[in-house]
Amino acid sequence: MAQDDQSEPVVFGPALEGLRKSLGARFTPQLAEALRAKGVDLEKTQVAYGLATWLTGISIIAEAVGADLPASERYRNLGRTFMHGFVETPIGFAALTAGKVFGVKRTLMRMGRNFKTAANYIESEVSDLGPKEMSIRTYVPDHFLPKMTEQSQLFVEYRQGVLQAVLEVLGAQGTVEIVHADLPRHDFTYRISWQ
Repeated sequence: MAQDDQSEPVVFGPALEGLRKSLGARFTPQLAEALRAKGVDLEKTQVAYGLATWLTGISIIAEAVGADLPASERYRNLGRTFMHGFVETPIGFAALTAGKVFGVKRTLMRMGRNFKTAANYIESEVSDLGPKEMSIRTYVPDHFLPKMTEQSQLFVEYRQGVLQAVLEVLGAQGTVEIVHADLPRHDFTYRISWQ
């Protein structure tokens, strides 16, 4: 199905709801106010947020909760934190329950569908590399590329953290390595292996 070239990249509300839950006590009144000042109210989540709003929100949160970390590690850490909070939302809990039934490999095979429930501009390809090894490529379709910003390149580390946390919430020990990152095209490939 062809995408409407006029469509805007958006992130869906449950992604922010999961982020809010993941912060716990770190979601201070000061952080809430800093976010609200930039148009992100985590106490009243909307159905969807424009990409710029989402990026502003996660940048503020990453700096607030990971100020002592290097910038790339902040976003990787935030991705992990997000996934641990997301599994506490109704959608995330259902996904976790299914993941425990399906197992690591089948859960990772479904990550493309999972990414699509978070945002409308993420496409993915999953490759089976062996019994306990896979690769996942995430990319932005051409019609969305003009609407992406340099700031949105932080997702390379953020998604790495999300994928690492998928292994963690499923009880698997493993690694997620970035094997390709074409930042201008927002095209990232990860190799995931686990025990």
